Amino acid sequence: MWPIVRRFGLIALAIVALWLGSVLALNLTVYSPAGQVTSYLRALEAGDYVAAARHAGMAEVPAILPLEDELQDVQIAGSAALPNGKIVVQAEYLLGGERESTFFVVEAGDPILFFFRTWEFERPPLGRLELVVPGDDRVDVNGRQLLVSRLGVPAQTSVLVPGLYVASLNTPWLVAPETFTTLTEVGARVQLRVPLEPTTQLVDRTTTAVEDFLNDCVAQDVLQPVGCPFGVTIADRVVGTPQWAILDYPDVSLRLGADRATWSLVANSGVAEVTLQVQSLFDGSLEETTEVVPFRVLGVVRGTALDEPVLNLY
Repeated sequence: MWPIVRRFGLIALAIVALWLGSVLALNLTVYSPAGQVTSYLRALEAGDYVAAARHAGMAEVPAILPLEDELQDVQIAGSAALPNGKIVVQAEYLLGGERESTFFVVEAGDPILFFFRTWEFERPPLGRLELVVPGDDRVDVNGRQLLVSRLGVPAQTSVLVPGLYVASLNTPWLVAPETFTTLTEVGARVQLRVPLEPTTQLVDRTTTAVEDFLNDCVAQDVLQPVGCPFGVTIADRVVGTPQWAILDYPDVSLRLGADRATWSLVANSGVAEVTLQVQSLFDGSLEETTEVVPFRVLGVVRGTALDEPVLNLY
């Protein structure tokens, strides 16, 4: 009988030893500080942002998500204990094709079944994007359009770290090329400035409006067309009506105004010509004369942020 008891005792000890070994192995891997960071980064790498937010201890996923497939080759480079008992874990990875690294701080959580240690981030692995969009209230970040005015002052939004983020804008009137930035430091704030430019459609529409305005000006048979950027003064007597013509329409350019909401119009190098009959007050002789008058046009374009551009000329 004793050999049987001894055999069962050895089996029981083996089971206990195996179980303790499993607990130790899990505490050194899955339930380790490095395991906590790895689980979070692997979820990011796979594009499973719900799981990533859960590992990060967040109640919901941020509105702006990192660009997919840009985070690759996640590795744990090392870890170190802090005097307060927290653990610093360094992770390395490829982000947008560049080798980067991030330091995460984790702290002990409540154990599972009294044996399995758990770890949680000291603070959620988030950074902040500060968005600057002079000339409009809209911006597209990683495929999602935001209204800058709803993001506070300064305009900021929380995003997951690490991540690659790209901002742009493409409307019928304004366009901005893609501007990229990476966030690799927990708690960091990165400014993402979106440089807007008028589209060809806006410039063409403004140019047409300026030319129509000038055509109305030359249709006025007076020396000083009302509200127009050109005119002449004649000392002698004018016989008949002046005949105006535009020799060169001005070159239209648009620049962002000082108020960062409108676009200043400057149209330089315009040339008008007026032909008229002049009678000399000295001897009464008649002479047809032609004068060339350089001019420029100034104005402002409003309403591009509402997709309803309106041109006002000075």
